[in-house]
Amino acid sequence: MSGAAPIVAVFGHDAYDSTVRKRISGFQDAGRRVLGFTFARPRPEDARPPEISWENVPLGTTRDRNYARRLPILASALPRVLRHADALREARVIYARNIDMMALALAAKRLSRSRATLVYEVLDVQRVFLREDGLGRAFRAAERRALRRTDCLVVSAPAFVSRYFEPVQAYAGPWRLLENKIPAGRIAAAPDRFARRLRHPPLDGPVVIGWFGVLRCARSLDLLEEIAARLGPRVRIVLRGKLAPEDIPRERLEAAQARCPNLAFEGPYASPDDLADLYGGVHYTWALDYTDAGANSDWLLPNRLYEGGYFGAPTLARTGTEVGRRVAADDLGLALPEPPVEAVRTLVESFDPQAYVAQRERLLARDPAVFVDADDTRLLLDAVERR
Repeated sequence: MSGAAPIVAVFGHDAYDSTVRKRISGFQDAGRRVLGFTFARPRPEDARPPEISWENVPLGTTRDRNYARRLPILASALPRVLRHADALREARVIYARNIDMMALALAAKRLSRSRATLVYEVLDVQRVFLREDGLGRAFRAAERRALRRTDCLVVSAPAFVSRYFEPVQAYAGPWRLLENKIPAGRIAAAPDRFARRLRHPPLDGPVVIGWFGVLRCARSLDLLEEIAARLGPRVRIVLRGKLAPEDIPRERLEAAQARCPNLAFEGPYASPDDLADLYGGVHYTWALDYTDAGANSDWLLPNRLYEGGYFGAPTLARTGTEVGRRVAADDLGLALPEPPVEAVRTLVESFDPQAYVAQRERLLARDPAVFVDADDTRLLLDAVERR
């Protein structure tokens, strides 16, 4: 098999999740052959699943945050994984996203006698790991055992290490940062679609604020509704993406739209294909998050930071958070003090088109590597394959 592309075995919680697909496409763009072992999450009956563009072993269906029901499904998936033991032994890297996928990957590596580098990727520290009850202690203990057998930890923000893995989990092993940047391969394949100056909203109309992605922060919706109600026609709020119904019931969103005609949910979008249209249609990117305030919400660096920055839509963030510090330090937008409604009111009422255009132009003039993953994924794979 001399000259064959190195194999990366990816254990993913949902083959149709945008972040899983983004990681796999990044591995493919870096010249690796991907063998996926993936579950799927329930989808609406009328939703057409996106195409799977890698060798994939489907493992069944699981539900978000339902850990108790997931364990027997994980156990039943192991025999299906081990039917591919030869490929696991040939793999250079086994890459597992989240603790349940890590548990499955650990068992598969051990039973297949694979010598692949084992990588544990964490893009969010889930709230169950920070609980002080028996369940939280059990999850932390399971993760500590997994970390002892991990060859490399991959995180999307350094605060996950400094605020959680080092002080809480006493992790002292190797780790690497892989930020939530836009994949360069998609931009190179369709440069016209990703034009950074495609369009921008008028400067003499309402100030447009966009909240995009997985919409799960209930307080953000409350704040944006209050902003829409208080500022009326001077502001327009646009929501696009996937609603997390366990956090924001659809009735709650519909009620906000009924009360505020200047707040609109415009449905899902394809990432990264639709990003230029999304961010080209707003003045500012909403990246305030309170879902796990004081913990994960304060530590993360979300996709919105990089997407908004690349397309010239400055990021609105909270002071005292990792994204707020990055925004302030690198001139990527505005870090808003509490209460944010007052800060946004001031921003809108004192909106200076000339100053805004200058801010947008500074973003567009930045080195694209600030926002785009040109070499990050390849360099990560090169490093872990050498271990």
